[in-house]
Amino acid sequence: MSDEKPLAIVHAPLSTDYASLDFDPRQTSPEAATKRLFVQHLFSDIAFRYDWFNRLASCGLDQRWRRAAMALGEVQSGQRILDVCAGTGDLALMCAARQQPVAQRARAALAFKAGAECRTWWMFGHSTATSGRTPSRPAFPRPASRDRRGGRGHLDGGHYMVAASGGIVVGIDMNRNMLTHAQRKQDARRLQIEWLQGDAEALPFADRTFDRVLVGFSTRNLSNLTTGLREMVRVLRPGGRLIILETGYPANPLMRFGYQAFLLTGVRVIGWALTGRAWPFTYLARSVQAFLTPQQFVERLQGVATHARYVPLSYGLASVYLATKGST
Repeated sequence: MSDEKPLAIVHAPLSTDYASLDFDPRQTSPEAATKRLFVQHLFSDIAFRYDWFNRLASCGLDQRWRRAAMALGEVQSGQRILDVCAGTGDLALMCAARQQPVAQRARAALAFKAGAECRTWWMFGHSTATSGRTPSRPAFPRPASRDRRGGRGHLDGGHYMVAASGGIVVGIDMNRNMLTHAQRKQDARRLQIEWLQGDAEALPFADRTFDRVLVGFSTRNLSNLTTGLREMVRVLRPGGRLIILETGYPANPLMRFGYQAFLLTGVRVIGWALTGRAWPFTYLARSVQAFLTPQQFVERLQGVATHARYVPLSYGLASVYLATKGST
């Protein structure tokens, strides 16, 4: 794999005021660049309460749906796994727990306790143990200290190289606030995950790198859906599987009507109660309503050289799409 040159990591600036904008999640229009900045601003605003929002808005089902997606996608120990648009890291954490046996986590806990100050320097570029506060602009990753962490990937000239064999979990997201929360959860659970700040539409990895690529409730937020899907398929090995967990499309018309009504009422109320802001959750609700139907999404996946199928969860309240890359 060393003879292949991965793409460079792309960092996006945050916007200032996009509260009045709205976007079609199916779009491939010039508005994509504006949407990218809008999504960055949105998730920076709600990152501190995003996990609580997921639990409440799904009535606690979101973690069950993640486990179901992993089971359907046959995520196993020893695989090389990429979590795209990782957010606060729930999918990556579940994958890492399968990669790392209990005994290994116990040893990691001892190392964590003994080297907490070194750990925080690795993440932020300086120690936070003595300052008593978290830096406001952490950077991911830190190439000078990554090898000290014992990870299975490294930066080479600004490109991320993944170890040639063995299990590894990598989480990538453009939003540093979300990644900061993911890092804290990883540290609390003593798991091994490599976090990168980067673009799902220009993944910084060589072709045919991963056995599994996962996306959780995020394809609606891509600036260009087809470009993002192509990138995810590109980094999959032949026979590898793209596992997409998305919001639902209940087949029953009455259930679908209730689901859509809840999006524009209950979801916005929950979001406002948690963050004091309603506009991010108005966008999220509208993006669900405007998204592709299951049949349309399967056709989109088939158009990027995969064999795809749709699996509804909880009577269609959530959707799993399994796309297998061909052998050639």
